[in-house]
Amino acid sequence: MPDQPYLPALPLAELAPGAMRCVTLGDEPVLLVHTKDGAVHAVHNICSHAFAKMDEGRLRGNRLICPLHGASFDVRTGAVLGAPANAPLRSYPVRIVDGRIEVQV
Repeated sequence: MPDQPYLPALPLAELAPGAMRCVTLGDEPVLLVHTKDGAVHAVHNICSHAFAKMDEGRLRGNRLICPLHGASFDVRTGAVLGAPANAPLRSYPVRIVDGRIEVQV
């Protein structure tokens, strides 16, 4: 993805630690996650198992839990942490510039 630009997503002040929010960047539904440790991550908002909206799920530390069947993923990498999913979520590079979250989609 090095040739892809970073797209402005949301002011950091609008995403409190421990919160998440879905934004559409280009044609991609991207879930922004601000973990309680202050890090910001971005993953695809659709579960790789059953196509549920991940922003309707729960966040437990770095673990994102799907609302439909309980599959869980690491928000830092998109890696599967728990069944029934067996494919990771797409993960996107994130940076903060002048108080704004930017994502490379």
